[in-house]
Amino acid sequence: MNSQFIEQLQAGPLATVCDYYASRLSPNPKAIDYLTRHALHCPALPIGFADRSLGNHIPKRTLKLGSSIRKQLESLGVYRGSGHEHFRGMVTVPLHSTTGEVGGIYGRRIDLSNDGPIEQHIGRGIFNAQALQQFDQWIVTTTVLDAWTFYAAGHTNVICTVGYQLTADDVKQLKRVLLAAPDIDCHVFTNCEIHRINFPVDHTANSWAIANEHSADPLGKLIRAAGWQSGASTGAAADLAVKPTIEEAVDVASMEPVAKPTPVPAMRTPQASPVPAAHASLDVVSTDTETTITIETRRWRIRGLERNTVPGVMKVNVMLFNTRSDMLHVDSFDLYHARSRRSFLAEAAQETGAGEAELRSDLGQVLLKLEELQHEQQTKAPTASAPPVSDEERAAALELLKSENLLDRILDDFEACGIVGERTGKLVGYLAATSRLLDKPLGLVIQSSSAAGKSSLADAILSFIPAEDRFSCSAMTSQSLYYLGNENLKHKILSVAEEEGVRDASYQLKLLQSEGSLSLISTSKEKGSGRTSTQRYTVEGPVALVMTTTSLAVDPELLNRCMVVSVDESPTQTAAIHAQQRFARTFEGFTQTIQAEQIAALHQNAQRLLKPLQVYNPYAQQLGFVGSQARYRRDHQKYLTLINTITLLHQCQREVKTSQIGMQSFEYIEVTRRDIALANRIADWALGRSLEELPGPTRRLLVELNDWIRREADQQKLPPNEFTFTRREAREALQWNATHLRNHLERLVAHEYVIPQGRGQGKLLRYSLLYDGRGREGQPLLLGLVDAASLTEPESVLMTGNLAQQ
Repeated sequence: MNSQFIEQLQAGPLATVCDYYASRLSPNPKAIDYLTRHALHCPALPIGFADRSLGNHIPKRTLKLGSSIRKQLESLGVYRGSGHEHFRGMVTVPLHSTTGEVGGIYGRRIDLSNDGPIEQHIGRGIFNAQALQQFDQWIVTTTVLDAWTFYAAGHTNVICTVGYQLTADDVKQLKRVLLAAPDIDCHVFTNCEIHRINFPVDHTANSWAIANEHSADPLGKLIRAAGWQSGASTGAAADLAVKPTIEEAVDVASMEPVAKPTPVPAMRTPQASPVPAAHASLDVVSTDTETTITIETRRWRIRGLERNTVPGVMKVNVMLFNTRSDMLHVDSFDLYHARSRRSFLAEAAQETGAGEAELRSDLGQVLLKLEELQHEQQTKAPTASAPPVSDEERAAALELLKSENLLDRILDDFEACGIVGERTGKLVGYLAATSRLLDKPLGLVIQSSSAAGKSSLADAILSFIPAEDRFSCSAMTSQSLYYLGNENLKHKILSVAEEEGVRDASYQLKLLQSEGSLSLISTSKEKGSGRTSTQRYTVEGPVALVMTTTSLAVDPELLNRCMVVSVDESPTQTAAIHAQQRFARTFEGFTQTIQAEQIAALHQNAQRLLKPLQVYNPYAQQLGFVGSQARYRRDHQKYLTLINTITLLHQCQREVKTSQIGMQSFEYIEVTRRDIALANRIADWALGRSLEELPGPTRRLLVELNDWIRREADQQKLPPNEFTFTRREAREALQWNATHLRNHLERLVAHEYVIPQGRGQGKLLRYSLLYDGRGREGQPLLLGLVDAASLTEPESVLMTGNLAQQ
């Protein structure tokens, strides 16, 4: 037995029984079919079905606990003295007290061929008791069946009392009442406006709804044709009165009236009429993140409109607040889905006490206004989010871009900002960030051990790039990139704090870099209808990727698309960083911080002046590159992109040419030999890490081991390959961290650059070096690069006479 269910049953037996019956409705299609055929199906009501299984969850009568619970349920009427459920084979609804407790249950048999009463009830209470507080206009019936029918038809301001007499306190806020039967005692409604709903002869609310199941709101027509009986018909209540439509008037005239009350203007209740009143004026307040539309006493707040960039989709978050009842309803759905709208309107009417018809009218006006705002959002001319640049700032930025030794100037500015060392890393990072303006940008991975300064280097590089051209995040899920359609990523930098945070999205990042765009087609369920729909999400690039990592084994696919720079972790660099940290605490250091902000602003303005021009390389056919492995195909592409990026950065020092192919005209600049020479100086350091089999820190250890071993071997007059060493000896000589040295030394052993020689007398493992010193930094010819000085001038360049700039 479920102990929690037993505890709930003991604490609130009737409420627990109703909840259990409600859980048994969906597994019984026969009950749902009955509700549908009898105009009673309503998901908003806690409808249940007594399928005779309640006793399976209660201890047996022979047990003390089971006997106690069953006696309690017998006293309440849930069980008969025979031990059978009172409502077996019936659909049920609870009856509540004015304070919200379940005080009774009403049931109706679904199989009329069985013996026994058609309907039963136990206890006392009110059907839809919450309407007493929500509405100031009620529909009152004498039977729960009729009240249930009104509610299922959308008129949720209906009530029916069972064994309960309404008091003056219950009706003190009531303004208008519609009596749905001729024999209702209305003495308690003496201070209200009273109308009567007249049904055709031999019809009740339920029978009329069943007979007119294919008509549009048959009960609503009767409500709007209700006749006045007594009470004032002026004031605020009268403002809501409307006349029936011509069609409704014909329907009402054809009925056989039960009585002939004094003719008066027809009226409607908040939930009754689907005929909207004349459109009220809209009070619209819109910001970048939300739009508020006020219509009479109903305030609609919409969020998320700016994320809908695809025509035909309007998924928003909608909150409706009714100032008359101080109640609200909030939900997220697609306003273009009809079933989702119907579901929202039904729930909003119930939650806020507003009429579903007037909400339907409101929502139509809201949708039209949102389409107008969406159209303005999509068609307004794009405005730069960058701050305005003054003439003085523009002149200073242009002077920077025209500097004769621009790359050296960039490095000097990094130093002036307090970023010591890492000259090649800073330069490569700056060029990678600049390449965002190309059709195929470069990517950058900054690699180091923890706390070595990779994040500081990345932040320094990004600080020189305008904020509007950066999109930063700490982590990404596998699908997150697809839903960035509202973000303009084209020609921007996508900065990720740690490579570990994008492991799940690595495939998407590769595609965004390689293809320049992402596209996803996904399916989803429509709210309310359950229907499956498809939607396309597209993200436009290209983007330049910048990320940091502590991993030695970076995703090979990312390495194929990115340049990798390793942070200098040498003792010399550490000493330089310590000196800078101490300097930063001085007054001169504070002055440097202020100057760094000004230098960063200068470079940001310079970047804003750069245009995404086409770059062509007239020397491309003369260039060379190592090609011993297939992986070098993409490294060759990165080398060519590096050349183009240097040219693009120097565009203010180049002649901007114009060419026309067919009807299309475009501007471009050409690569010079000086650009190629600069690229060659950077290529071995920047691309060597992806060309060689070793990560940067491991490669640095190999070089340092080689230098140390050769010095020691010369002193001992030994061949370098015969000199052996222990990890401790290497750690003390090279001043490496023990953990880092062990990890990288094991990697060198795995790649057979270092060979273990067994344990000596002291039982320490000794190593020897097989590396011969080739492939170190500063030797670009190892990549198969062609010296720029040896390049011959192409005819296209000679003909322009534009050699002075080269």
